[in-house]
Amino acid sequence: MTNHTAQHNGYIGGELLPGIAEIASIVSGSSYVVGMTGAGMSVESGIPPFRGADGLWTKYGNPSMDGYSQFKKNPDDWWNRRTNDKIDAHIIELRDALLNAKPHAGHYALVGLEQRGALQSVITQNIDALDEKAGLQNLIEIHGNRTKLRCIECGDRVSLGDFVPMYAPDPCTHCNGLVKFDTVMFGEPISEDVMAASRSEIDKADCVLAIGTSATVRPASGLLWIAQKAGATIIEINPTETKLTPLCEVSLRSTAGSVLPLLLEALSA
Repeated sequence: MTNHTAQHNGYIGGELLPGIAEIASIVSGSSYVVGMTGAGMSVESGIPPFRGADGLWTKYGNPSMDGYSQFKKNPDDWWNRRTNDKIDAHIIELRDALLNAKPHAGHYALVGLEQRGALQSVITQNIDALDEKAGLQNLIEIHGNRTKLRCIECGDRVSLGDFVPMYAPDPCTHCNGLVKFDTVMFGEPISEDVMAASRSEIDKADCVLAIGTSATVRPASGLLWIAQKAGATIIEINPTETKLTPLCEVSLRSTAGSVLPLLLEALSA
């Protein structure tokens, strides 16, 4: 494998960066391209990450690792703690950021790539619904969607829009099951339908664009290693080096909002 890291961003002397041109060449020569996006995409829209120097957990401390079991033991108590005087501080900050966040140029560039047929699907680890708001059609939200409720029994999902429930919702109208936010809690398995769809897309991919992901959160990050071992070309777009970098054909040190519009432009030329 010939791996190199492009360190710059944008144009040089009116020319697209070699890294952009190489990514465009790989994408145009691939038959099934899948994107996997992580927290870096959300950060560009003003949503703080959980980990790292500016992360919510760094600022407020790590949350309980058994959130899902606590929820199932006493869901009414869990929902009652959603009121602002009882809710965890990091949840308040995250909720406010999510309400104000809007898709950025990188999100819209992914939509453009999808519309051109250069991108077949996106698996996102983000819960902010910004990909959906931008207009992506073939989207898998592996960690759920903050703007939806989900029945943990039958998996039925209900969209909330901008409404944030503060108290326990009614049981599922289809099966009378327990309803929670669609977002995956600590200790909660990824929904079977979502995991199966993600694996199906990865199995079809001959190229994966890893965008703004640290490649550390399992099982989502494991999909990238599965794709690489199956022969898919891995391309990384991230401001910093990650555990995934050694596996990448191209690793471009920049942000999605900067790179993806240039990639769309290169593929449209």
